[in-house]
Amino acid sequence: MFGEPERWSQTLKTFLWTHTSTVVPAFSESTLVNLPVPCTFDFNVAATKYFAGLEKGEIPLCVQFSGTVFYVQNGGPLQVMPISWDQEVHFRMPVQVWKDLMDAYYPGTAWLCLHRDAFDRLFQHKVDRGIPTWEQALESLFRAVEEKVHS
Repeated sequence: MFGEPERWSQTLKTFLWTHTSTVVPAFSESTLVNLPVPCTFDFNVAATKYFAGLEKGEIPLCVQFSGTVFYVQNGGPLQVMPISWDQEVHFRMPVQVWKDLMDAYYPGTAWLCLHRDAFDRLFQHKVDRGIPTWEQALESLFRAVEEKVHS
């Protein structure tokens, strides 16, 4: 994903993981809010490749805030104030948190995206042989290749 180690000074850049939003209900002084962050096991997403490639340690995250705050001061009229784009917080998420999340939602599985023509060929192989599952269809192809290699 980042190329050879000697190129990391040029290729290791920040990248977007996701966008998320939430509405915070009215509060006084301070509040805690859960911010849902969508996660995927889609290996076409750079963050998934990066997270899955890490064995241990921490993932440096930078959460950038933007939006609008509506407030009333001293019983006056409703006021509006934008949240500046430079508002951010840094966090180091343990790699194990991401791995545990993927195991919880995709236990023992991985997500695979195929070009339509490859999918059509695999589907036809599955149907022609009456194979009930995608895993069994792939296993039958693997066996055929292994038998060919060993013969």
